[in-house]
Order: sequence, then C-alpha cells, then structure tokens
Amino acid sequence: MAIPTIYDLLTSDFAIGLLRVVVTLLITLLVVRFYRIIIQRAAGSVPSGLVASLQQIGSWAIWILGIIIVLSQLAVAINVLLLILFLGGIAIIVAYRNILTDMAASQFISTYQSFKVGEWIEIQDYYGRVLERNLIQTKILTTDNEIVIVPNSTLLKRSVVNRSRSGGLRVQIPVTVDSKFDLKDVEKNLLEIGQGMKTDLVPDAPPQVRVTQLTSQQAHLVLMLRISNPAKRDQLISDVQEKFYELLPELNARK
Repeated sequence: MAIPTIYDLLTSDFAIGLLRVVVTLLITLLVVRFYRIIIQRAAGSVPSGLVASLQQIGSWAIWILGIIIVLSQLAVAINVLLLILFLGGIAIIVAYRNILTDMAASQFISTYQSFKVGEWIEIQDYYGRVLERNLIQTKILTTDNEIVIVPNSTLLKRSVVNRSRSGGLRVQIPVTVDSKFDLKDVEKNLLEIGQGMKTDLVPDAPPQVRVTQLTSQQAHLVLMLRISNPAKRDQLISDVQEKFYELLPELNARK
C-alpha cells in the first residue's frame, strides 16, 4: 500500500477544508478588530459605556456569523446552523436587554419630541433642566446643582412633565402667620408682593392666595404664582418669603 506524501496530505479535501476554516477564523478576527476601531473612532461624545456595549454586541454578532460560515464549510446541517444563529441572537438580546430597551426608548423620545435639551422637566422626584440625551440615558441638572442620570427606558415608564411647554411653572409659596392677624390684610400684602414679581410671571396669570389651614394659634397660607422661567423658582420663593416676613412687624402693629 502506498504511503501518502506530504503533498498528498496538503492537497487532500481535509487539508483544504481545514485551511478554509483557519482563513475564515482569521478573517473574522480581523473584521472584529476593524469593527471595534471604527466604533471607537465614530463614537464622538457618546458615553464610553455605550461604546463598549456596542463593541461587544457587534463583536458577538460577527463571531456568530463567522462560526456559522465555518460550520457550513464543514457541511454541518442547515438546521444546526439556524439553531446556533437563533441561540446566539437570544443570548445577545438577554445580555443586553436593558441597553436595547434604552436605545428603543431614545428613538421613541426623538420621534415624539416630548422634551428637548435645555428644557425643564419633572420626572419622579427629580426636577431640572435637560443637559444631554443620548442613546442610553438623559442627564438632568436639578435646582440644587446636582446631575441626575435617568435611563431612557424610565422616561417611558414614568410620567414626564415638560415645564417649559406647560404655560409656565406653577409655584406655591407657603407662609405662616399668627391667627390673630387680619387675614384679609395678609392676603392683600401677599398679592401685592406677587404682583411685584410681574416680570417673572406668565402673562394673564395673576397671583392667587389660599388659606390652607387655620388653627387657634396659626394661619397657613399659600401664594400661588405661575412663572415663565422655571430656573428662577427657588430664587423667587426666597424673595417672596423675605419680602413678606419683612412686613410682619407692620402687620403685627395692625393687630
């Protein structure tokens, strides 16, 4: 029986198939590296966490495709290839379901324009100006100068109030006085203080005063204003309360 030579081994179907497999895996590796470089350079201002996730998702998809090509070269049954493709897709979706959900929510928000960068919104217990919105999250700068990061998927699950488009921001300023004071006089002074802030008020939205609680010792009132610039809310509340409590000695003299 003739012993096969090295040439015979190299030119056999097995050797050719093995060479194709090796070449396919090398090409897949090069494509993965090239893909990661492209994503890194095209990321721009996209958060680094998102860049890493996109690199991993793309790399997994490329490797799955490369493995399927290898298996097809080895004449594996088409049913097995489809099963591998299905399981690989499920694995990617499960591993990155939160990111994929945030990306889908970002597209929804962009389509319906519920808010834009620079506008003031209120969601859950947070209220502030929108600094940035990307594929994964939205950054809000609160009135306490804190940055709150909210996942885009949360914006779809929770009610979002756009204070910049709702005809101004409604502000309630509480004050407490001795119940012996003349409430009519107190209300009059509060309205005058509110009207003095007219440059910050929404047109055709006059100040209102309500008594929220009245006891034998104290009276609790609320001055309600609708302001055009939500950024001035805290400053306006402080100014109104300061002006009112400066009047307390005068109101006390009228008792």
